[in-house]
Amino acid sequence: MRNAGYNASMLACAKLILALATLSLGFSASTLHSAEISTSTWQAILGPADGTIPKPSPTAVIWRDDFTSALQEARTRDLPMFVTWRCIPCKQCADFDKGVLDGSPHLTPLLQRFVTVRMTDAAELDERFFPYRQFQDLDLSWWGYFLSPQGRLYGVFGGKDHVSDATRISEQALVNTMRRVLAHHYDPRRASWKVDGPLPTPDAPARRPRDMDHYEAFEKDRPWMAKQTCLHCHQVGNLLHFDSMKKGTFDLAVYTQPWPLPENVGIVIDRDDGLLVMAVDPDSPAAVAGIRAGDRLGVAGKRRLFGQADFRGVLHRASYGADEIPIGWTRNGKAHFSKLVVRAGWRKAENSWRKTVYEGIYGPHLGFFPIKGPNQGKGAMSFRPYMGSPEKQNDNPWHPTGLRPHMEIVEVDGRSDDWDSRQFLAWFRLNHEVGDKVTIKVRGGQTFSRTIPAEH
Repeated sequence: MRNAGYNASMLACAKLILALATLSLGFSASTLHSAEISTSTWQAILGPADGTIPKPSPTAVIWRDDFTSALQEARTRDLPMFVTWRCIPCKQCADFDKGVLDGSPHLTPLLQRFVTVRMTDAAELDERFFPYRQFQDLDLSWWGYFLSPQGRLYGVFGGKDHVSDATRISEQALVNTMRRVLAHHYDPRRASWKVDGPLPTPDAPARRPRDMDHYEAFEKDRPWMAKQTCLHCHQVGNLLHFDSMKKGTFDLAVYTQPWPLPENVGIVIDRDDGLLVMAVDPDSPAAVAGIRAGDRLGVAGKRRLFGQADFRGVLHRASYGADEIPIGWTRNGKAHFSKLVVRAGWRKAENSWRKTVYEGIYGPHLGFFPIKGPNQGKGAMSFRPYMGSPEKQNDNPWHPTGLRPHMEIVEVDGRSDDWDSRQFLAWFRLNHEVGDKVTIKVRGGQTFSRTIPAEH
């Protein structure tokens, strides 16, 4: 159980988010498949588990790197699959990734009950098995999928927020999620419930990121990608937005408001449990639905929940406007069901940490990278412009204006907020366009201006 200080801070976060989003009406069910599941079935699902979970394999955990052969092995041995996707170059989640690979007295016996797979190239994401458009937060460099031996999707694991890469996930959270997945997999009633993802069609053509209509144009605009040894997850996210721009379906809300937090609907979830409600904000959608502290979430959006990532995924797939999201939970062993009723604006959150936002495909480039200045964190803007290596600084577009790397930037276009680099870049890209005149003020009062060109 988390400490009181943590709970108080998370509830404060919930209140801040909910100041942006209150109740309204409207219904738009978001679900992976359309089969209706009766209340009595959900009551059974949320009740005591049946079946027996086998003892762990006596052999060491093997991290396979060939998904196709691993799937065949899972079918042969009738074991569930745990498939992780890791972007090796990224520092984010590196410690968590190492902990999963190394195992522990609590984690290893659970891993031994799965066919474990570790993939390290997002170019191999195949939508036949990994519905990453709707079930993966592509701004994260580590993500996990739980699959049946036939490749049906059970659930996902992963998470991050603006605070850190450890505030939404932990080893204990993964342990609890894996226990729930195993109980679900070995319940003899599971097939009759029909709550898992649809059966993949292995004989159908693969659908990977590089198979998308506009991938070649995307890579052509980014020649440095040709030097990469793998495709990064955030680049897949950028590709999806690039593709929507080319097709004329781009939506800025979709771009800036993915993967809402439980706090967006008024719920603070215990990180290590993954589903235990620690607090509910008064007058929030969760409070109106009847959810209380001490309840444990179990179903939402017609999907069984195994951990916090599953719940966030349901929120992610919900409408960007008004919606009613089906939800179920248990209290003292009894199942309860209701709806989270939300209105337009309910998804707003601090997402400047997302690379697809601060370094994505929307908005112009600043022309340099703002590195931390000597007075950052003291209440006002403080950056130094990184303009490339010394031999390349003369080629920087800001060099002709007189701006130099040693100068401390204290204001840009009248804003002097005490932002970090990502917050600043996100603000700049979302609030500027080609043709805008950008004016920078440095310590001492000197200013430098430049008009954003069509090409950089």
